[in-house]
Amino acid sequence: MKSVENNYSELIRQISLIVEQSRRNIARNINIALLQTYWTVGQLIVEKETSEKYDEVSTRQMLIDLSKELTRELGKGFSRSQLTYMRLFYKRFVVFPQASGNSAVGVTPLHQQATYETPTGLTVSHHLSWSHYYDLLKCDNEQEMSFYQQASIQENWSVRELRRQMDSALFERIAMSKDAKGVRELAGKGSIVQTETDLIRDPYVLEFLQIPEAQQYDEKHLEQRIADNLQSFIMELGKGFAFIGRQYRVTLDNTHFYVDLVFYHRILKCFVLIDLKVKSVKHQDIGQMNLYLNYFEVEQNVEGDNQPIGIILSKYKDDVTVEYATRGISNKIFVSKYQLYLPDKKVLQKKLKELLAE
Repeated sequence: MKSVENNYSELIRQISLIVEQSRRNIARNINIALLQTYWTVGQLIVEKETSEKYDEVSTRQMLIDLSKELTRELGKGFSRSQLTYMRLFYKRFVVFPQASGNSAVGVTPLHQQATYETPTGLTVSHHLSWSHYYDLLKCDNEQEMSFYQQASIQENWSVRELRRQMDSALFERIAMSKDAKGVRELAGKGSIVQTETDLIRDPYVLEFLQIPEAQQYDEKHLEQRIADNLQSFIMELGKGFAFIGRQYRVTLDNTHFYVDLVFYHRILKCFVLIDLKVKSVKHQDIGQMNLYLNYFEVEQNVEGDNQPIGIILSKYKDDVTVEYATRGISNKIFVSKYQLYLPDKKVLQKKLKELLAE
């Protein structure tokens, strides 16, 4: 009887796997068809305005008229706003590659038939939905758009997560720490973690903690809010972080010390220790982090682990103090600011433009 039950369970497992895979394939093909449909609609609009030599006013009126007629013929989904973004979708993402299984869609990419010269642009990825592209098209430039596209694919961001990262000016924050060549690579490949410096952001944006800027709070309160919003905090830290624990006890000479937050980075294969400060970083704080890192390297690392990394998150920091306090220390200690509100994206864009112009 037991053998029959086991065989029955195995049959259920196999059928479930087949059905789940089929559902994923159906959803994928639907997404490809939807993207290709909207991309092609955008192409037809661009071809029309190009052949008729429409100016901005004429294009605007065409979109209004099209919206009314298509809504009457096809129903919802063809508002003027949607058509505007379909047009942008084609103009900015001028390459729509064929994917495996594309024959199920039954559509041949029309860009292969285009008889006029298309503008430079990006390549559509089938890994993202139309909702992703709708938000990506709001980016101010191609570099920024390319970065968020690559990051969305690499880190499997939902649309909500993509919006949050765009609102927090993630591209500008990471790009500010790079040279012109590094910014171009960032835009083309996304944020690739290869060394410990690729982990660091300055500032970190913790608006999801919902702590008013004027509110008085201490480090214990800050740590608790982070623990309550751990998923959002890990997303702000970036790809590869796994949470180990909070208030991690380190005992030396019968004295207990506590590391605020401990993570393990699965790509760099090392512990990442985070200490929280609500005021300016002092040299004693850096010395304490150095102690923690030495302890973890000797007592906690196992074969295959790399040297641990320490990050001190502080509301304020003095670069000169940090420079002198970390000079000569062999451990990897970084001091970054955090802020409790979304940054002024225009200010960051201006700074980035100045950096690229140097």
